[in-house]
Amino acid sequence: MAQVLPQRPVLYPNQYVWYVFASSLDIIVTVFVLSHLGMREANTFAQWSIAQFGTWGLIGLKFITVVLVVAICEFVGRRNHVAGRRLACWSILASLLPVIAALVQVGYLLTLGDLEWTALPATEAAIEQLGP
Repeated sequence: MAQVLPQRPVLYPNQYVWYVFASSLDIIVTVFVLSHLGMREANTFAQWSIAQFGTWGLIGLKFITVVLVVAICEFVGRRNHVAGRRLACWSILASLLPVIAALVQVGYLLTLGDLEWTALPATEAAIEQLGP
């Protein structure tokens, strides 16, 4: 007997929300450690995207990977619902790994007292708000 799948636009909306959240955290933490702590991006392709297009390159790369992962989960899930759900869950965990690694690295540097904070220069809009 064939498995009846629910009729909805996507198969795993809850997992996709968590995946987008984890991917957003990845962007936030990456930008923070690169711009404020002077660390280097370990992913060569992501580093190239940042070098070419700045933060927007990183955001664009992450957006493309999110769309690709959701499409793959949908493709797999329409053939094997359990495997698609499992893949969606593993994708969440895979997106959290760099976030956890960066936070552990920051925590380690904090315990050593070897963490240097770099303040970003103020934008013209911020300077104008401060007034004369």
